[in-house]
Formats: sequence, C-alpha cells, structure tokens
Amino acid sequence: MNTSDDDISDTARDIPNAAELVRRATELAPALRSRAERAERERNIPIETIEEYLETGLIHTIQPKRWGGYELDHEVAFDIAIELGKSTCGSSAWCLNYLSDHAGMLGHFPEEAQHDVWSRDTKACIATSAAPSGTVQKTSDGFKLNGTWSWCSGLRHSQWIMIGGLVFGDDKGHPDMRLFLVPVETLQQSDTWYSAGLRGSGSNTCIAEDVFVPEHRSVSFSTLRDACSPGSQINTNPIYRTPFIAVHTYALLGPALGIARGGYTDFVTWTKERILTYTQIAIAQHVPVQIAIAEISAQIDSAELFARRCFDIARRDYTTMNMDTRILLRRDWTYAMRQLRTAMDSLIKISGSSGLMDDNSVQRAWRDVHAISSHVVMAWDVPAENFGRSELGLGRNEAYPAY
Repeated sequence: MNTSDDDISDTARDIPNAAELVRRATELAPALRSRAERAERERNIPIETIEEYLETGLIHTIQPKRWGGYELDHEVAFDIAIELGKSTCGSSAWCLNYLSDHAGMLGHFPEEAQHDVWSRDTKACIATSAAPSGTVQKTSDGFKLNGTWSWCSGLRHSQWIMIGGLVFGDDKGHPDMRLFLVPVETLQQSDTWYSAGLRGSGSNTCIAEDVFVPEHRSVSFSTLRDACSPGSQINTNPIYRTPFIAVHTYALLGPALGIARGGYTDFVTWTKERILTYTQIAIAQHVPVQIAIAEISAQIDSAELFARRCFDIARRDYTTMNMDTRILLRRDWTYAMRQLRTAMDSLIKISGSSGLMDDNSVQRAWRDVHAISSHVVMAWDVPAENFGRSELGLGRNEAYPAY
C-alpha cells in the first residue's frame, strides 16, 4: 500500500475515539477464540486474524498522526489488549497488541526511518527481538549485524523487525544498547518456536549475516529510557516523551490481564455446571471453591487497579518523570503481573484433571499468563530491589541501566 501525504492527512482527520476502538476489539475477540486451538496447532497466528486486526484500524492506536495513526493514550491500547485477551487466545492477543505498540515505538526513531516504513505502508507490521543476542559492528555510515535473535513474536506476518544489539565504546562503562530497524526480507528465519505458553505466537528466530543497517534506522535505547528519543522531537505528543520502560510495560500486562479475565470467566461458567463424579454433588456448592473464586477474582482486580494507578501517575508527569516515580511504576507493573500469575495458578488447581485438557481454555490461559510473566521485563526481583534501595536511601543499583 503506497500512501501519499494527502492520503495520510485525510486519514488523520478521521480518528475513532477510544470507546469505538475498544468496541472493535470486543467484536473481534470471538473470532480469535474460534481460532485459538488452530493457532496453537499451527504455532502461528492465522492470517485471517492479522487481516481482521488491520482492517479494524487497531494497529494505528498509538501510531503518529503524521503517518495515519490516532495518537491515543497508552491506556487505550491497554484496554484494547484486555479485550483481545478475553478471547483466551493469548497468542493472538500478545501479537496483535504488539503490532500496535511497535508502531508507537517506531515513532521514537529518526524521521527518515519512519519514512522508510510508513511511506510504503501505514499498516506495516513490525516484530521485535530486543535482547542483544547478536553482534554489532559499527561502520562509517551505520552498523553491520551478525548472529541470531530469538523470541520474534509475529515474525512471519511482519515486514520489519526491531532487534537489539550492544555497541561497545572505548571506555569500560556500559555498552550502548540500541534498537535496529531491519527489513525482515534481509534476514533468515528459523522455525524454533516450540513452547508451553503462547504456542501460537510464531515467535521464531531470525538470523543476520552481515546485514547492513544505516545510521538512521537505529536508536539508542537510552534515549527511549530517558524520554529524549529522536522521534520525540518530531512527534510531540506526550506519549512519545515518556520514560519508556516505566510506561511501556503496559504492553505486557494488558494481554495477560485480559487472558486472566477470560480464563476466569470461562472457569466460572464451566463450574456452574460441574458435578463431582463420585458423589454427583455440584462443585459450585463447595465452600472452598467459593472462597478460592473470591480470592482469584480479587487478585485479578488488584492487578488492574495497580495498572490504572500506574497510568494515572505517569500522566501527571509524562515528560519530567523523576527516578523515584520510574522505580515506583516498575514495582507496580511487575507486582500486578505477580498477582495475575498467582491467580492463574490457583485457578488451575481448582480446575481438576478436566482443566488440563487441550480443549479447556482455562489451561491455555494459565500457560499463556505464565509465558508472559516469564518475560525479563516482568521479572520482579530487580524492580523490587531498586524500590527497596530507594526507600532506604541507597539509590538504584547501577548494574541495571534500563531504568
């Protein structure tokens, strides 16, 4: 799809509001649910799902208006992710949510990089593999990449990918962690995705052999972290001027929260009809089950309450957020994820043997929430350590530069 400047301008004038986009996501969820087992079987998101998502315009939620996007708040993207997750096809919710989030991330790159992607197709799909697992060699006019990058969710449906790499300087300090924007067609793909959770996400491995990336298709992660990225000088909406990791953790929590809500709802509906085989007593009459349901629902609700507070805190101070606020937000996002994981562990325990069957959405939701919670950004220990250090007046641990 080639898009002229006039086309982009016309698109930008017709922006759906938050309620409309959430409604579209809610209407899309049943189709995701109907394909959930197929997605896991094929270890990939069905192409129909991708096409329907793009058709609804949800990919544009936090994309710059200059390129046909809507520039809505991160919380709108979060609400959309919840609705997609309620389908209990966690793989689809995870990948589709990141298509939107990655469009927002591209808004942080230099203008020429944005032009490279969106002048060709404003609906371009972008995957990521941020972990700097390959090697980077600086050249006179860019970078040369070699190696493998795993965990590339949605790779087979994407035209571009942002991959991470470390650029070492002459000093002995931390290397410069950078993101590199690379056309997928210049990489090899390896079918490596065999996983207990998010089975349908197609998170395969990409391989680079002397792949050249021009300077303008790279951005230092430190500029995203400190809310001073090159793109934020052009895209001036406050959503592009936030300390990245302090806010963008929403993109992991949103799908997980929706999955947990979908799994919980399915469990309650199912349990209303369940009978103990040996006694023919209704399981819903068991007080321990009733108490467990109360605690599980409270844990899921508390995760959402933490998230909503994170958005409120962030919006008060988007562009001048101090380190104490960043540390607080990291604590709250990761603690919310812990609550969801605990809730799903409790849910599967009271589901019995039937809850472990492949056609039961509860076990799929349990596996997918665990998969998301295992992401390094959702690890609890580092945010907890830094919060404790901050409270005790010790300052953050400098070994973790991502803050």
